[in-house]
Amino acid sequence: MARPAGNPVLAPIRRWVLYSRTNLTISVAAVLAVLFLAGTVFGEPLTPTNTSTTAATTGSTTTTTAAPSDEITYDLVEVTESAIAGLTTAAAGKSAPATAMAYAHSYVDITQSNTEWRTKLGRYTIDTPGDTIVAARPQVPVAITGPTTSEIVTGAGGARRAEVTIPTQAGDLRVSVQVAESPSGAKWQVQNPFPTLDRDEVSKLGAAPTLVSVPSTSSHSTTPQTATQPITSQPKPSTTTSAPESVTAPPAMSEPEPTPVPVPVPEPGPIPIPELDTPIPGAL
Repeated sequence: MARPAGNPVLAPIRRWVLYSRTNLTISVAAVLAVLFLAGTVFGEPLTPTNTSTTAATTGSTTTTTAAPSDEITYDLVEVTESAIAGLTTAAAGKSAPATAMAYAHSYVDITQSNTEWRTKLGRYTIDTPGDTIVAARPQVPVAITGPTTSEIVTGAGGARRAEVTIPTQAGDLRVSVQVAESPSGAKWQVQNPFPTLDRDEVSKLGAAPTLVSVPSTSSHSTTPQTATQPITSQPKPSTTTSAPESVTAPPAMSEPEPTPVPVPVPEPGPIPIPELDTPIPGAL
């Protein structure tokens, strides 16, 4: 009975592998090389997934690292009025001196209506300012004359707040700010009762221009009179002097001239010959 023929592909390979140990080693090495190449070729599409995972991890790490910059700070970095001009309300609320200066900048602003002024001031306060603070609003321009001066104060229960002083023309504006929760998160906010300037000092600023303008007007009215008279009197004499010189010059020259006297006309007759010491040439 004849044997069935083997697999025409695997039978020669099996015989070649089993022929010697060398052929077996070469076959194992070839199989490993083929598997390595297959893993290299077909494993590349997995790289973008790993990259995306890495990018997502990096992004989350970056977000976690950037988060502290949005937190409030207890570092008292003094600021000027120009330094907070371009800051948003959220950015100013991260620092106690910046919040106090933003409040002072809005407080001395007299260009807006009471409603707009109250709304703008309420961005930096815990509560919306009431009628009392609106009544204390400056009615004349008040300039902020310097940077902030701040200090951290620890109150009852360990609560920390910042006392900030802003110098102005009407005196110092002392602002007390504390960290409080708001719809946009924790930030520094001005405590109630809200600080105001002395009305009497502000009124003096409004009266100052009148007091200064009165003497300045009188001084201008007096000084120009004394100064203008010499100025106008100098040209007048020069004009008056030059005019008489041109007008009175002919009379001045004609006055010394003597009155013309008529010369006597000699009577007709022989002309007398004068007696000469020497004879007349050609007479001899």
